[in-house]
Amino acid sequence: MIDYKTLYEISNLLNSEIENHSLLRLAIDKVIETTQAQRGLILISSSDNELHFECARHRDKVDIKSPHSEISRTIIQKVLESGESLVLESALQNPKFDMSASIKELNLLSIACAPLKFDNETFGVIYIDNRDLTALFTEDTKKLLDELSKLISVPIKNSLDRRSLIEQQVKLKNELQAEKGYGNIIGNSFPMQELLELVDQVAGTETIVLITGETGTGKELIARQVHLKSPRKNKDLVVLNCSAIPENLLESELFGHEKGAFTGADKTKQGWFEVADGGSIFLDEIGELSLAAQAKLLRLIQFGELTPVGSKISKKVDVRIIAATNRDLANMVKKGTFRQDLFYRINVMELKIPALRERGDDIFNIAEHFLHRFANRSNKRIIGFSEEARHWILNYDYPGNVRELENIVQRAVLLCKEDKIQPENLPIALETDLSSTTIASSEKNFQKAKQVILESFEKEFIVARLKENNGNITQAALNSGMYKKNFLDKMKQYNLKWETYKM
Repeated sequence: MIDYKTLYEISNLLNSEIENHSLLRLAIDKVIETTQAQRGLILISSSDNELHFECARHRDKVDIKSPHSEISRTIIQKVLESGESLVLESALQNPKFDMSASIKELNLLSIACAPLKFDNETFGVIYIDNRDLTALFTEDTKKLLDELSKLISVPIKNSLDRRSLIEQQVKLKNELQAEKGYGNIIGNSFPMQELLELVDQVAGTETIVLITGETGTGKELIARQVHLKSPRKNKDLVVLNCSAIPENLLESELFGHEKGAFTGADKTKQGWFEVADGGSIFLDEIGELSLAAQAKLLRLIQFGELTPVGSKISKKVDVRIIAATNRDLANMVKKGTFRQDLFYRINVMELKIPALRERGDDIFNIAEHFLHRFANRSNKRIIGFSEEARHWILNYDYPGNVRELENIVQRAVLLCKEDKIQPENLPIALETDLSSTTIASSEKNFQKAKQVILESFEKEFIVARLKENNGNITQAALNSGMYKKNFLDKMKQYNLKWETYKM
């Protein structure tokens, strides 16, 4: 007769709030107690025929430490293949299993095994045994395991599907982050190792972080590392470029607004700080914030609350702020364009990213990383750089830093027709043999010669981008990996007019 009391108790467990793994352990403990088994296990068969233990329990209600060595795979495999339950009075004396080494080694006597099924597919088993008594398990034991299988198969399968979905999401997220360059940072040089040590130290705290460095050094990459290594890593990181948001919309974007707060505000909208509640927010180019927005940001930092535009009611938010700038905020404070009190608040821990030209062999390692990425995207078989190309990659100053190197390599991959990048595939500025220039040979002072050549390159580079884009400054700056403002500054420095290059 089936032990309905045991099934009823297990059914109640299934309807409780207990998490799945603990539930299965309690269920198997009940089965072991009812059947007088010594061991009880729930195993799942993967697509590659590997057995994974969802639960492995001893009659003393403790987990079995090495369950792989405690089972008969022969019997389990038979149940998986047939989809039918199996009860053995004495596996050791059963002639059908004479060839099973595990049955002999473990001296297995009473065994009962039932399949776990979902949509007529067997995906696992419930297994119990006893090595001291024969004929312990009966037809009632078989019926008990079959009924238990019906009770737990669906929740186990749902749990496995959820787990698979989560693993797939994590895999896709990691692949997306790697595609964007948010995986392991390439940085073996001394200044980068110092920086990454600081990242590790500060990531686990709630301290506001200010990331500084030249344009194109990878400030967002470092911000993401701080977030991914923090306790908030499972929450959102909201990324905002303050310079890309129109000033008249900045407060609304950051703090939200109420319906009717201004013309066009036809509904209430959450600000990005509210969206980031519980996580982190990365404010890139924080120096571009208006004084009014700075005042609101200061209040948020001080009191952990914000007031949407057009509202009189404050809202509490819990957000970690990671800020970044390529501007001299201390100098802006002196000029009155950046609040001193806000500067002190955000400048608790500064992470200064070294320029690419200061990073030694990192330059070539990063170039190779970009090479493989763009070659894969373009379905090209390019195995590396020629020695001559390597020379120019390593001996260039990179005023646009990593972003410029990325653009250089991307262009080189598109132009390359061999299995290695050649010097002629690199931008025109890198094609010039500096050792043969009259400037380099006539100017004896190294720094002066370097500056003259650098200025010559910058002018040629800006002109080349303007020509390529028919004088379109916005597109030329984008293709250069430069902010439009910096691109305009260079045009002004070299007295270049966009009209000259409009075709």
